Amino acid sequence: MARLSFVAVGDCIVTRRCRQRKEEAFTGMVDLIRGADVAFSNFELVTPQSPVVPSSENGMPNLMASEWVIDELAWMGFNLFNVANNHSGDYMYTGFVDTLAAFERRGLAYAGGGLNLGEARSPGYLETAAGRAALIGAATNFSTGSHAAPVRQDMPGRPGLSPLRIDRDFVVDAQAMEALERIDRLLGVAAVKERRRKAGILRDQKPGALQFLGLDFYPGEGFAYRQHPSAKDMDDICRWIGDAKRQSDFVVMSLHCHNGINGDGNNFEMAEFLPDVAHRFIDAGADAFVGHGPHLLRPIEVYKGKPVFYSLGNFVFQLEGVRRYPSEMYERFGLAPEHTPADFSDVRERDKDGNLIAFPAGDQFYQTVLPVCEFEGATLAEMDLHPVTLSRTAPRGRRGDPELAGQTEGRAILEFVRDVSAPFAVRVEIATCGDRVVGKCSW
Repeated sequence: MARLSFVAVGDCIVTRRCRQRKEEAFTGMVDLIRGADVAFSNFELVTPQSPVVPSSENGMPNLMASEWVIDELAWMGFNLFNVANNHSGDYMYTGFVDTLAAFERRGLAYAGGGLNLGEARSPGYLETAAGRAALIGAATNFSTGSHAAPVRQDMPGRPGLSPLRIDRDFVVDAQAMEALERIDRLLGVAAVKERRRKAGILRDQKPGALQFLGLDFYPGEGFAYRQHPSAKDMDDICRWIGDAKRQSDFVVMSLHCHNGINGDGNNFEMAEFLPDVAHRFIDAGADAFVGHGPHLLRPIEVYKGKPVFYSLGNFVFQLEGVRRYPSEMYERFGLAPEHTPADFSDVRERDKDGNLIAFPAGDQFYQTVLPVCEFEGATLAEMDLHPVTLSRTAPRGRRGDPELAGQTEGRAILEFVRDVSAPFAVRVEIATCGDRVVGKCSW
């Protein structure tokens, strides 16, 4: 493979046009994206066509836009798209199929979803002057029914995303276990579960576990929350990575993974399983691992000469540009039928005292880096990090729009990445380039 350049970003929630922007901080960023052979993004919404049918289970909130938002990302230079994430099922499987069709009509390379599990697992391919690139996409977080199912001889599959299911269990001490067993028994739930097991409706309890409120509890010396990736899903994804490696020059593995310590979904501390998962994907043949999901930055690692981005946070975060929400979203926040999307944004972003809450309250959700990677053959040779701001304090009509950060904010972003990546043996030297800064990585 010739020298290949690769850029990647995290979550793209696009609801407004961008190509009208002329600021140098924006156009300079676009030039970096367009200058890469392979430019990846996570497309975190759907583009359903009429009839639009919202799902009652969703990524909270339901995210949709017109399909021209795909054109905006392609105009910026992105040419490789993940479609597997927790918003894939926001408008039922029909909305997801409509989104796949929109990518197909444009001839854009995507992965992570399909009309059945085989299609969802399989790679998307991109032809570049530097060689053929492949993408495999998957998600650990998704709403019920939005993951794809395989085809049988006597039954078609189900459209959806490529899942990496995560089993959860809980360790509690003897006193807590005794209390759970007592509650289970006295409420009559234990007897009901036993009858349902005998009828073949409910699965047997795992050895040594108490199934309580649909969760598995184990006795132990203390307390622990454990998360385990499905061995079957891991094997399946790795098999497809191997297939992609045999069919292309450069393989990107994309994983949408909110999972954090103790089950938290949007925090800096990633789940314990994630490094092992990323390493196994690279061992299977991936040349880059791109994580996203928690809407903020997590560490960067270089494993066996391959970049590992545990989360690249948000890149386009135009939540307030969603034009319509289903009735359940309004009801969830105590709003009546006559309320509007602006009312919805008001109650989501401020508490009763007027203080900012949720995403607009934290700079970390509006800061990221644009990594520019240069590969020599199959090995990472250079990696620069360009800090990007999403303008948290801007009015809603501009909040969430990305551009290169100025020196002060850019230095703070790079210092954060430097500090969290240091335990993974990645060093970030901050250099001044004109009126901006860039992170020069070594490992």
